[in-house]
Amino acid sequence: MWFYFLIAIFTTFDFAMASSGFDFGDTMALILGLILGFIGFFACMGAYARHRNRMEPMT
Repeated sequence: MWFYFLIAIFTTFDFAMASSGFDFGDTMALILGLILGFIGFFACMGAYARHRNRMEPMT
């Protein structure tokens, strides 16, 4: 499990260093923004599904 986590981290840093159009900080901000966007999208979809099914109350 830790091996896959380390591979993902090193791949992210390699992608961040390989981009020539951005600085390192710009690339990391883009990656973090994409990750937070995906998490937010799926969190909203989960809240909508719970609300629609009325299985548990929205808090």
